[in-house]
Amino acid sequence: MSQSQPSEVILNLGPSDLMELAVPLWIFDVDKAQVVWANEAARYLWQAETLNELYQRNMRADMSSSIEGRLSQYKEVLEDADKTFRELWTLYPNGQPATYQISIRRYRLEDQRIGLLCQASAEQDHVPEQMRSAEALNHIPISITLFTREGSLLYANTEANRVYGWGQSPLSDLFTNDDVFADALADAGVHGHATHCCQLPTLDGFRWREISIRACRDSVSGVPAFILSDIDITDQKTQQQKITYLAHHDILTGLHSRNYVNHYFPKLLSKAKISGDRLAMLLIDLDNFKTINDTLGHLSGDGLLIHVARQIKTVMRGRGHIARLGGDEFTILMPFEDTAELDLFCKEILRTISSEVKLNDHVLSTYASIGISLFPEHGTELPSLMQHADLALYEAKDEGRKTFRYYRPALQQAALLKRTLEKDLTRAIKEREFRLYYQPRVDCISQKVLSVEALMRWYHPNQGVISPAVFIETLEETGMIHQVGDWIISQAGYDQKVLTDNGYDIPISINVSAEQFAHANFVTRLKDNLRKTGCDSSRIEIEITESMLMGHGYDAKAVLLELRKAGFSIAVDDFGTGYSNLAYIQSYPISSLKVDRSFIQMIEDQSSVVNMILSLCRLIGVTAVAEGVETIDQLAWLQLNHCNEYQGYLYSKPRPLHQLLHLLNNPPNWATGGMLVGSDEQDLAWA
Repeated sequence: MSQSQPSEVILNLGPSDLMELAVPLWIFDVDKAQVVWANEAARYLWQAETLNELYQRNMRADMSSSIEGRLSQYKEVLEDADKTFRELWTLYPNGQPATYQISIRRYRLEDQRIGLLCQASAEQDHVPEQMRSAEALNHIPISITLFTREGSLLYANTEANRVYGWGQSPLSDLFTNDDVFADALADAGVHGHATHCCQLPTLDGFRWREISIRACRDSVSGVPAFILSDIDITDQKTQQQKITYLAHHDILTGLHSRNYVNHYFPKLLSKAKISGDRLAMLLIDLDNFKTINDTLGHLSGDGLLIHVARQIKTVMRGRGHIARLGGDEFTILMPFEDTAELDLFCKEILRTISSEVKLNDHVLSTYASIGISLFPEHGTELPSLMQHADLALYEAKDEGRKTFRYYRPALQQAALLKRTLEKDLTRAIKEREFRLYYQPRVDCISQKVLSVEALMRWYHPNQGVISPAVFIETLEETGMIHQVGDWIISQAGYDQKVLTDNGYDIPISINVSAEQFAHANFVTRLKDNLRKTGCDSSRIEIEITESMLMGHGYDAKAVLLELRKAGFSIAVDDFGTGYSNLAYIQSYPISSLKVDRSFIQMIEDQSSVVNMILSLCRLIGVTAVAEGVETIDQLAWLQLNHCNEYQGYLYSKPRPLHQLLHLLNNPPNWATGGMLVGSDEQDLAWA
């Protein structure tokens, strides 16, 4: 697009003179898309039979949307400016193309609307390629602009004017106000081309534009110039920004994500190496969060996570960076001066997290554990800091939760031992290194063996026999407890059949963990594995701990009822340590209560508690079993106070099956005499 002064000669001629001019002239009403006046030369140009026929034509019918937009742009500009525009156009009178140099100037119509006074000059010397290029510039949906090297606008095509407004392209501002754009121009000057992306003010607001710059010369003046083509990439940029946001943010809480941690935290550590700053990495894990999810549903769990995220951000007060790693685990990387400052910060985090919040008609609160590693003392790279903070977190959980711990080198050795144990347990399951030992449960009065408890032992190839106290927790943490539990019920079933075949049809009790008990298919797995052995479920008793009755994440009573329906009897192990509501116990389908060994070992000091449990058992018709009986005096007290059964080293330590059979055939000599108390139930003596 170029601008120049109109021909004063043509404008000063009268109407009759204009009609006789050989130069085609016409007045165009943009709004109606009609020629409202033309001279004879224009009638000939448009190949109209008469002027009236020309005036009746609807020019919009043969007009492209690009040209229609171009004419509207002329009209808008000429509302406020008296200018002349010249462009090379291809017109289509009666469908035949003809190329003309068109000059356009403002003309005030009778109703004072703006019309266009058009003058055409034939361009005979333009080759077809030039004609097509000129035509394409008006139709192409790409902004094309031409600037001098100093930034003066020389040309803007229809799309450029539609985007930026006629002659008001903000691109000219970039020549002096944008350093990156200036570098792109310099690069184009040297290499001939460059590309730049930026946000520009357009008639539709600020939009992202991708600008391609090429060095050239103005074909009219010959001065060095830049031709710019630019397209709108706002949608792509928005989508890219959205993808980047989703990649680096947690959708639920709005915090940064694990990807952000992996991508950005190493950069923070590198800066800290140079500056000498000290940083602390905190791993925060909510305690018993799974219980909330399982009992109240994921909506409540998600609401609690959102609440906790907000609470942590509030405590941080803009210090450092926080991210959600997944599940109920968060991490913080923050600068600090000394550990006393960190101690106060962690205490505030724990206190704030534990505050109550109402979600979905539930008042919820949770607790957390925190593991801390320090930069550079505990590592200078992200993986080592994460690993060490994780080890400290495990220690915090092992020491009762609701607290924080710092990494210590000794934790590394403990973790190595744990990994070794996990590896050995995996092999033990595969190589069948586990065995069942059996400890008799004996009638307190008659000393007759009424049942046996199955206790697992591990025959380690290098360390010999290992007690479950060493490895049960690891089995539970890794989930291997379910495989081992399947083996225990099967082996106990086979062994009970052996006892029966040898004349001792006595039940076997097996212990199950909370992880097994909470599994959705727990009872089904028990029945399926026992069925393969041919042992009846009535000959198997399931032992659970008192804490499992509370039902964290499962309906304990429903599971127990399902067990009883399947034929299993149920014992509550270690009873008394949880001080359960005694009336509450009565509502469960329990066969026996096993008094915890800690009460038996201190029976003189704990006699009131033991008596209360024994009375409860008599009241609700449940068998009372004393655990850990090791002396004659303890047994005598139990006889005197009407305990039903006992179990302990006094009668026998746990034994393999073949030794158990020998014991059943050859009971201890002292146990064959029955009661230890006299007929007056006062003098302790051999009966």
